[in-house]
Amino acid sequence: MIDKNLIVKGGSFQNYEEAIKFGGRLLYENGYVDSGYTDSVLEREAQFPTGLPTQGVPMAIPHTGSEHVLKSMFCLVVFSKPVMFRQMGDTSELIPAEIMVMLAIDGGEKHLKFLSNLIGLFSDGSVLTRIKAAEDAGSICRILKEFEQFNLD
Repeated sequence: MIDKNLIVKGGSFQNYEEAIKFGGRLLYENGYVDSGYTDSVLEREAQFPTGLPTQGVPMAIPHTGSEHVLKSMFCLVVFSKPVMFRQMGDTSELIPAEIMVMLAIDGGEKHLKFLSNLIGLFSDGSVLTRIKAAEDAGSICRILKEFEQFNLD
């Protein structure tokens, strides 16, 4: 299931903290996470960065454990200008992320499976290129619905 309220085209942020706070607020306001979710994501991002140098369109996948998740969902933001995230696996490298997929997945095993599927889907860059080029949130939703990886039920 994809929630169109959580798909944003053209978000502009000074840094990754602002971007994460924005995504966390959307997830909270739409009833998917509790009030502690965003702080938990920020704490995790400081220790375990999520920037990925994916082919064509760099991205970030900020997330945290399931203790603050009420119902599984994700928030996707296509930035109007890149936002710097530290690279997953190499904290000395900065990634100019153009897309952020913020995860709120209930349950550890489900979380790892969804994250793994997501990274696999985006590894060749073609889906990210289509998402970045999409005109609006509705177009992005139509692209995402083509892939079973986004079915959180």
